[in-house]
Amino acid sequence: MVKKIAIFFGYISFFILALLYFTPKISLYYFAEQELKAFDIVVSSETLVDTGFSLKIQNPTINIKSIESAKIQELDITILGLYNSVNISNIGLSSTAKSFLPLNIEYVNITHTIVDPLHINAQVKGEFGEAKAVVNILDRNLSIVLLPSKLMKEKYANTLRNLKKSENGEFVYAKTF
Repeated sequence: MVKKIAIFFGYISFFILALLYFTPKISLYYFAEQELKAFDIVVSSETLVDTGFSLKIQNPTINIKSIESAKIQELDITILGLYNSVNISNIGLSSTAKSFLPLNIEYVNITHTIVDPLHINAQVKGEFGEAKAVVNILDRNLSIVLLPSKLMKEKYANTLRNLKKSENGEFVYAKTF
């Protein structure tokens, strides 16, 4: 009896893994790209690589309302159902953002797990410092905690004034959408 149950779960696991592996990730990416156009967000100049369980997007350029906003070196999207992640590395923001914050972001890691299904978590590191963000899906709010770098404190103090400073030197931004 135990052997039959083990074989049953083995087949189910194999089926799920095969389904994830053979999902047409590139087609889903192009569908998502079409959906983003409704918000005037266009992704161009990218190279797509389906690695089986993830989709790597190399060298995309992001344009918002026909204005070049960011260039990304690599974006890796992994959707496994139980654990989903988006890892973005080496982001260069457009020079139009230079008056608000530093232009180079080292990485952005976004995760969503079945262990905590109501929250999407993100960690960001760049010239501005380090930030942790949490999106509460149920309450529809965003909370960002920023530990600013020396550069951010010295050259972008006006931006930091728009954030709430906590006792331990971190800056907090909260918004409901």
